[in-house]
Amino acid sequence: MRLRSVAWSVSTLAALSACSTGKAPDPYGDDTPANGGTGGSVSGGSGGSAASGGSSATGAGGSAAGNAGGSANNGSGGSATGGTGGASAAGAGTGGSAASAASGGDTTAGGTGGSSNPTGGGAGTLAMAGMAGTNPGICQKLDVVSTPQIPTVELVVDTSSSMWETMPPAWPLLYSALMDPKSGVVAPLQAQMRFGFASYKGALGSSETDPACAVMTTVDPALGNHDAIDAVYQMVGGSYDQYMTDHYTKPKWETPTDYAINYATNILTQYMPDPPGKKYILLVTDGNPNTCTVVDPQCGQDYAIKATQDAFAAGIELFVLGLGDIVAQPNNGCPASARCGKLHLQDLANAGVGAGVQPVPGCDDWHASGCTFTHEQCNVGQMLTATYTPDSPDVGKPYPIDTSGSNATAELVAGLTELLNNAVSCTVDMDAVVTGDASLGIVSLDGTPLTYNDPNGWILESNAYSVTLQGTACTTFKKGGSNLSITFPCDPSGNPIAVHR
Repeated sequence: MRLRSVAWSVSTLAALSACSTGKAPDPYGDDTPANGGTGGSVSGGSGGSAASGGSSATGAGGSAAGNAGGSANNGSGGSATGGTGGASAAGAGTGGSAASAASGGDTTAGGTGGSSNPTGGGAGTLAMAGMAGTNPGICQKLDVVSTPQIPTVELVVDTSSSMWETMPPAWPLLYSALMDPKSGVVAPLQAQMRFGFASYKGALGSSETDPACAVMTTVDPALGNHDAIDAVYQMVGGSYDQYMTDHYTKPKWETPTDYAINYATNILTQYMPDPPGKKYILLVTDGNPNTCTVVDPQCGQDYAIKATQDAFAAGIELFVLGLGDIVAQPNNGCPASARCGKLHLQDLANAGVGAGVQPVPGCDDWHASGCTFTHEQCNVGQMLTATYTPDSPDVGKPYPIDTSGSNATAELVAGLTELLNNAVSCTVDMDAVVTGDASLGIVSLDGTPLTYNDPNGWILESNAYSVTLQGTACTTFKKGGSNLSITFPCDPSGNPIAVHR
């Protein structure tokens, strides 16, 4: 019924066109100068072949295709040509080729019949009508190319004098664990994350922001940065012999951890990599922190926690590894009123992931008379600057390692590796953007399908082009589960769920 309706409309338009030229419409097509014919019949489904259409000698119009247009019932997506239209004087044209409705192939508009021959002209138009149909077959599944996000890790390394004073010295053990080209942690990860480097060693300053407080030696973050960092790291560390010379001729280098964290935070805040990724500080220290204005006693814990909390507020997480003196002698140089050694490392680890930090004893309300930490000589203004939450659970995971043990280097490598694995991203960016129902997407890891919006499955980020693995899926991915496949099929209505971006 639809084809007949279209044919009627086209014939009517042709008649109106004839009337507009001052000529009466000829329903038989006899007004053509070259034996105008009656026009091709309308095929119900298959569409006439060119052989069945009338030739220009007879003036008969080609048989018009049905809904499919041409040989549309073959399901191949191929096109077929309708019969030849009326004689050239009638302005006849070739019936339009039309894609198979079964496959949704490309369509090409056919020629329309001449306006002087309404019936012949209709044949060509009917071929176009056949191609105009829609079909869900035009939507095909989209296999996505995904790219893991690249994190940036600033290595903030304590190079104070005490790094050479424990036995064995902590400095060469740490250097080897980080930088050894075969067994160190930086070389194998330098293609997966952008490493930056900042060593710090302190002296007296007039305030916590005074540049005189610390000597900072840095290397800008980048991929493939092992060699650049290694050259600077060696220069900073020197050798034990050089340390012994400096020990007797130069002032002792201190541990202003808050200054170093603030310095690294500023570097990372200004660093804008493309593509972007999460940012981290990996702090490695061997001592309880001091302030810039008072080096002893070492009660810079509050300032260091505040600097860590500020970094987290800026979108930068912090991991901490303690070695040497802060582990072997946790209270060395630290006032009894403070949380020192491993307790301080735990506080930094909590603050580094945005968790609550326990206050020092007696300081649930630091205005209280029992908060003796605020009365230490190094606490300028007798106040606390960080935020504390009584009874906070231990959420962050610090790594305290006793470097006096025979297996110290292996333990350092294991600890640093685990901390850096926390920075490996479980978010991938796709070369497609999701425009439909994301839950219909198929995300598989090492051949195992993952569940959408599941704690151990996957989610779509708000930008609609990033997928994040969660829970056990994320753990597997970080451990080397790298065969991640993402496919978005068509929805039940035949519309795409995702498109290339």
